[in-house]
Amino acid sequence: MAALFSIGVDVGGTNTDAVVLQGDRVVSWSKQVTTPDVTTGVARAVRAVLAQVKDRNLQGTITRVNIGTTHFVNALVQRRDLVPVSVVRLCGTASRALPPFCDFPQDLKKVVCGSYHLVNGGLQFDGQEISSLEEEELRTCIRTIWEEGGRNVVIVGIFSPIAPQAQEEKVADLFRAEFPEVSLTLSHRVGQIGLLERENAAVLNECLKPLCHRTVEAFRQALNALGLTCPFYLTQNDGTLISAEQTLEFPVRTFASGPTNSMRGAAFLSDVEDAVVIDIGGTTSDVGCLMGGFPRHASTRVKVAGVSTNFRMPDVLSIGLGGGSIVRQMDGADRNETESTVQVGPTSTGYGLVREGLVFGGATLTATDVAVAAGLADLGDPGHVTSLDRVLVRQAVDRIHQMVEEAIDQVKLSGEDQPILLVGGGTILVDGKRNISGASSVQKPQHYQVANAVGAALGQVSGTVDRVVNLAQTTRDQAISRAKADAARQAVAAGAVDSSVEITEVSEVPLAYVPSNVTKVTVKAVGTLKDRHTGAGTDLADIGSTGTMATEQQMAEEDAVAPPPPAPPPASPAGHLPTLQETEPQIHPETGEWVLSRWDVECLAVGVGILGCGGGGSPTLGRLQILRAMDEGRKIRIIAPERLGTTPALTGPVAAVAQMGAPTIWIEKLFSGTETQDALQCVKDLYAAGCSNGQLPNIEDSFEVKQGDGVTYLDDYRPAQTDSDRQTDAQTDADGDVPEIVAVLSMEIGGQNSMEPLVVGAALDLPVVDADGMGRAFPELQMFTPLIYGCETCPAAVADDKGQRAALLQADSPKHLENHFRAVCVEMGCMAGVVFNLLTASEVRSTCILYSQSRAWRLGHTVLRAYKNGISPIQAVLQQENGRLLATGKVSFGCPEDHHQRVCPRGSEDRGVGGFPGETLKIDFQNENLVARFLSDNKVVACVPDLITIVDADSGTPIATEEQRYGLRVAVLVLPAPLLLCTPEALQVVGPQAFGYPEDVIYSPYFNLRCSANNKDEILLDQFRVCSAGVISVEY
Repeated sequence: MAALFSIGVDVGGTNTDAVVLQGDRVVSWSKQVTTPDVTTGVARAVRAVLAQVKDRNLQGTITRVNIGTTHFVNALVQRRDLVPVSVVRLCGTASRALPPFCDFPQDLKKVVCGSYHLVNGGLQFDGQEISSLEEEELRTCIRTIWEEGGRNVVIVGIFSPIAPQAQEEKVADLFRAEFPEVSLTLSHRVGQIGLLERENAAVLNECLKPLCHRTVEAFRQALNALGLTCPFYLTQNDGTLISAEQTLEFPVRTFASGPTNSMRGAAFLSDVEDAVVIDIGGTTSDVGCLMGGFPRHASTRVKVAGVSTNFRMPDVLSIGLGGGSIVRQMDGADRNETESTVQVGPTSTGYGLVREGLVFGGATLTATDVAVAAGLADLGDPGHVTSLDRVLVRQAVDRIHQMVEEAIDQVKLSGEDQPILLVGGGTILVDGKRNISGASSVQKPQHYQVANAVGAALGQVSGTVDRVVNLAQTTRDQAISRAKADAARQAVAAGAVDSSVEITEVSEVPLAYVPSNVTKVTVKAVGTLKDRHTGAGTDLADIGSTGTMATEQQMAEEDAVAPPPPAPPPASPAGHLPTLQETEPQIHPETGEWVLSRWDVECLAVGVGILGCGGGGSPTLGRLQILRAMDEGRKIRIIAPERLGTTPALTGPVAAVAQMGAPTIWIEKLFSGTETQDALQCVKDLYAAGCSNGQLPNIEDSFEVKQGDGVTYLDDYRPAQTDSDRQTDAQTDADGDVPEIVAVLSMEIGGQNSMEPLVVGAALDLPVVDADGMGRAFPELQMFTPLIYGCETCPAAVADDKGQRAALLQADSPKHLENHFRAVCVEMGCMAGVVFNLLTASEVRSTCILYSQSRAWRLGHTVLRAYKNGISPIQAVLQQENGRLLATGKVSFGCPEDHHQRVCPRGSEDRGVGGFPGETLKIDFQNENLVARFLSDNKVVACVPDLITIVDADSGTPIATEEQRYGLRVAVLVLPAPLLLCTPEALQVVGPQAFGYPEDVIYSPYFNLRCSANNKDEILLDQFRVCSAGVISVEY
C-alpha cells in the first residue's frame, strides 16, 4: 500500500510554517516569511517541504493539506474587506431594549451594520413560542432587505440553540425561496446560549464570507499550481479541522487556530496530553493548558476585534515575550519597588528582528541578543553582544524566566506542578538548565520550531451540542445520552470515521431560579478524519513533473515580498476594563443631583457586580441600556435620600423597582424595556382603583379577584381607562388616590438589578435615590429590608414583555408574596419586572440601605483606577472597604447537580496570604454566595449577610455565579454587611438559618470600621457618600 502523507501549514504574523507528516512522523518542515497576500507565503512553505520530500525520493500520496490562518480575524481588526450585514431577529416582544449591533465598536458598526429587523418569533427556555412566525411580515422584511441592496443576512432567534428547526431553519427556507442570491448565517450554528454574543458572532461570520470565498479560492489555486489536487482543510478554534467548503460558511471557526495548532502540535510531538504549553514566537508567547490532547476552552465570553462573542475559543494567555522583545534597563522612576530593574517587552521588533537585533548588525537590544550573550543560542554574530553588561544579561534572563513562571501559574488549574512543553522558535530564550517554578518536567520536543504546523497537519474533526434541558421532562442520563449521540453524529457528518469518535467534553450548568431542574448541557465529540485518498489524493510522483516546483527566479522574486502587517491582538475576556477618560462625579451645585457620565456608568457596572456577591445578574445588559439612553440624550440622575421631601418635586412616594427571574434566561431573552415600567404603572392603577387592605372597590367588572395560598391577587390587571381618566376619577373619588411618584430606587444593589432603576429613571425622567433595599443581592423578595422592618407589601405587581400585569392586593407575609410572584414569573418565561408597595421618604431613610449607589461607584472607581495605575485592584478594594481576602486561586469544581457548591483551591503562590496556605475553599451559593469554609476543618470563615464576592484575580472585575467556570483564576473577598442586615430581626430573614443552615453555623459580623459603637452608622455613610443635599462631598 502506498504511503499516505498530509501537509500542515500555519500562517503566523511573522512566519509561515509547513510540515509533511507520514503517520506520526515528521518527514520534512520549513519556515518561511509570511507575506501580505498570505497565499504567496503558503505556496512558498508548501513548495519547500515538497522539495525536501522529492529530494529524498519518497513515494506515496498526499491525502490532504490543512491550513491554519489568522487572515479573517486580521480583516476584522483592521476593518477591511468586510461587507454590511442585515440582521433579522426573531424575538416577538422580547429583547427590544437591546437591538442588534448595540455593543459594537462604532468604527466597526459603520462598516458592517446594514440594517436590523425585529420580527415576531422567538422561544422560551422550554421551547414554547414567545410568538409565532408571521409569514407575511417575513416576506415584507425580505423585500425590504433586497430593495436596500442587502445580500448578507443573519437570522437569530431567541433560544434557537434548543430547537433550531422550530424557527431559524424555517425562516432560512423562506429567505432562500424568495431571495435565492442571499447569503445566510443562522445564529445557532455559530454560537451558544447568550443572545447578543451569539448574534454578534453570526454578524462577524457573515461579514467575512465574501473575503473567505476569495481567500479559499486563492488557496485552492495556489495549491493547484503546485500540482496538489487533494482536498484541503482549515484548522478550527477547537483544534479540529473544517473542510474548505464548510469554511466558506463558517470563517469565524478559524479565528484562534494559531495558538490551538501549537498546542495540538506540542501534544503530538511530545506524546503528552495533559500539560501547560508555552509557544514563544517573535513578538508574543501564547500559554495554555492541554486537556486530553486538546486546548482547554475559554470559560467566559471573549472579545474579538472589540466585539463580545461566545463561540468556542481556546483559553490562551498571551504575554509580551518573544524573540524580538526589546530589552531595556529601568531606573527607579520607571518601576515599582518590587519590579525587576530590567524590562523585557512588550514592545518588539517583530519581523524586523533580523535587521534590528544586535546579533544581526542592528542597534536594538532584544531578548534574542540576551539569549546569545547568555550562551543559550548561537545566532547571527555573537561578537556583537560580547560587550554587554553581564549583570544586565543575567537580570534579563531572570526576568524572562519570571515572566514564564508567572504565565504558567496563571493558566494552571491547581497548585500542583504540571508538565511544561516549550515550542516555537523563541524557546531559545529559556535556559533549559534552570528549574521552572510550577513545572514537574520541561520538554522541548523534536521539531518544536514548527509545532504549530504539526498541529495543523493532524486530522481530527468534531461535533458540538449546546442546549438547555428541562430535567422534569427527561432524566439527566437520557439528556446526556441524547446530547452525546447528537454530537457524535455531527462529528461523523464532518467526516470522522464512525468507530473513532470519542466524547471529549461533557459539562452541565444549572439555571438558577428555574424550577424543575433546568440545566444547560454542552457535549463535544471528536473523531479521526477519513483519508479520502482514492481518486482524491495527489501522487508525489506527479508533483514536479508538471513543472510546478519553484525555480530559482521565482524564489528570488518571492523573497522581495514586503513584510506582513502586524499580527492581530489576541481575543480578550469580554469583561475587559474600559479605557474611558476618568472623570469626577458631576454634582449639581443647587439641586445636589449627581448626573451620571459614561465613566460613572462603567464604575457602577464594576461596583454593583462586586456588591452582588455573584447574584443579581450580570450588569452588562443594564450598562448597555443606560449607555443607549445617554446616546438618546436622556439624563440619569441620582439624589441623596435626605433630599426626599425637601422640594415639591421631591415630595411624594418612591418606587422600588427590579427585575426578577433567572439571570441565565436574561442573557438570552434580554429585556423588552417595558417590563418594570408596566409593573410600576400597574401599581399606580391599583392605587387609582382604591386598593386598600386587599380590597379594590373601583375595579372593573371584567377583572376577577382571586384568593389562595395566603394571597389575594389578579392574574392580569390592565384597566381600560386612560391616565387622564384615572386622574379625573381620583379627583372625584376619595377612595381613589393616584400617587405621583417622585423617584425610584433599587430593590438590591447587586448586578443587573442595580442598573434597572437607572434605566427606569432615564425612561420616566425620574431621579434615582442613592439607596437600596438589600445592601447587596439576595435570592428572594422577602429579603427586601423595608419588608423586614414592617413596611406594607401591597399593592405590588409583576409584568412581562408581553404586557401581562399580575397584581397582588394582599399577602399574609412577605414570604407569601415571594412564593406567589416566583410562580407567576416562571409562567412569564422566568423573567419579569417587579414593583412593591410605594415607600414614603421617611420609610426610605429608616428602612433602606443608604448610599449604596455611592458605595458601588467607589468600588468600581477603586478597581478601575488601581488597574490603570498598575497597582493591585484586590488590595485597593480591601483597603477601600475594610475587607478581607479569603483566598486567591482557581475555580476547580462546581457540582452540576447542586446549586450550593463551588470550590476554589489556593495556588502555591498564595502561601501566607490570608493565613491559609495550600487550602481549598468551598463556597455555597444560591445564585448569591452564602457561606465560605475551608475543607481541611470545615470551619466557616464567612457567611451571609456579609458579602462574599468572587472577582478576577488580576483585574478585580466581578464574576457572576452563572459565569463561574472550571479553571478561572479568582480572588474571594469578604466585605462588611450594612448594619440593617445585622440586627436580630434581619438575621431571621437573611442570616444563615434563613437559607437552611443548622444552628451551629453562626453569623459573626465581619465589621471592623475604626469607630466607636455610637457612631458606626454615621461614619459608614460618610465613607460611601458621593452626593448629599446640595453639597459636593467626593472623597479619594
